[in-house]
Amino acid sequence: MDYGTLFFQLLLTGIFLSSLYILMTLGLTLIFGVMEIVNFAHGAFAILGGYACLLMATGLGMDPLVALIPVTLVMAIVGFVTFSIFTRFTFDLGDAHVVHYYALMLIISNILALLFGLDYRFIQTSYGYEQIHLGNLKYPLIKIIVTFFSLGIVIGVSLFLRYSMTGKRIRAVSQNREAAEILGIDALSARRITWVIGIASAGLMGALVGLVNPFSPYAGTTYLITAFSVAILGGMGSMFGTLIAGFIVGMSESLFSILLPSQITPVIAFLLIIFALLIRPEGLFSRN
Repeated sequence: MDYGTLFFQLLLTGIFLSSLYILMTLGLTLIFGVMEIVNFAHGAFAILGGYACLLMATGLGMDPLVALIPVTLVMAIVGFVTFSIFTRFTFDLGDAHVVHYYALMLIISNILALLFGLDYRFIQTSYGYEQIHLGNLKYPLIKIIVTFFSLGIVIGVSLFLRYSMTGKRIRAVSQNREAAEILGIDALSARRITWVIGIASAGLMGALVGLVNPFSPYAGTTYLITAFSVAILGGMGSMFGTLIAGFIVGMSESLFSILLPSQITPVIAFLLIIFALLIRPEGLFSRN
């Protein structure tokens, strides 16, 4: 393989990883920015979305990409229910809310383990092993599809938050909740919608990852660590920072994979994060 082909392969892999990291961190950042909640259960919700897609693909015979539509609906319902019976009662707990969301993560993961066992599952597709050919470059078609879907979801949510009236209300609550309420904005409703969007985006990320990598009930912890790393690097609560940090982490993992074993490349990404935080402890694009 010549250097040009190798470069484009690493570039495509970096974009693929970045798109997943951004989608995973999107909901985490949005929830923190609006609700000031550190959602330790975010990775567990992602795995829940993966199992929802798996059930629809195997049980109902749906194409996994088509199944993303009902998966979105299911995860939105899960978000609405968990907000109504759990999240809304954690607003005034201060830092103690971290324990509650860690407990929620364990509850979801253990329920999934009881229902599906500890074996790794994989969402199979008829095109999962196809490759595209660009000259000497061969690249899995499914990774390109997942990349487009991930970036499309991120762009869609970003446009919704920027231009829709509901999105403007959410941004107003994130900037100053008290002032927004004085102006007549229903802060509770804005927080509810934020939570639903965050959980739905996490579930979609889990479903998309399941098309590429096997997953288990406790695999959400790995996704959560990466999501927190991206969120902290970009600046907690900063959507733009999430985009930039996601690409930094994803591209660095891909580029260093040519020099180091796959088990070591995430360490390089974390070292870059540590170095960046030594310069800007609040993150690259912190709102504060």
